[in-house]
Amino acid sequence: MTANISRSARPRRAAVAASALAVASLLGACSGQPGAAAVVDGEEISAAELQDAVAEVGPFLQGATPITVLTVLVQTPAVDRVAAENGVAASDADADALLSDIAAQAGMTDLSFGDGARAVARYSLEINALQSLPNAGDVLAQLTEEVASSDVEVSPRYADVTADNQLVAPARDWLVLSQDSAGG
Repeated sequence: MTANISRSARPRRAAVAASALAVASLLGACSGQPGAAAVVDGEEISAAELQDAVAEVGPFLQGATPITVLTVLVQTPAVDRVAAENGVAASDADADALLSDIAAQAGMTDLSFGDGARAVARYSLEINALQSLPNAGDVLAQLTEEVASSDVEVSPRYADVTADNQLVAPARDWLVLSQDSAGG
């Protein structure tokens, strides 16, 4: 009789384990990649990279919130491609120089910057260069198409993604406040 109980218990345990895995993957960040703030065309932007970038550029860039910095990081691959195609790509050395100049102007020296902050600086340099091109309207339309055609997944913790891959503040419809905590 114990053999029958244990045989019947195995499928239930397997079903419970499968259900737990399914729930865990739904609660995870992106594409089953724990710790991902976003995944763009298969490349992960980690939550740590996002947090570091916000902390590193925050003192210099007004409005450097997690959603604005994540928007830049999500769009950077498309901006890099379009800038390269138009001969105005910025290097990591260019980005480091910009970050060092901004830090020096703020009276801060001996700072080091990570990949996320460097990407934000490179994005800034490239966007400015693209906007200065004689055919800027056409180039920026191409950029908009590149961003829209990217494969973008974003953790709902950070933002929602529109059909054209723009990031917007996440809807919190699922968050219900009690009457006491809602201030009423």
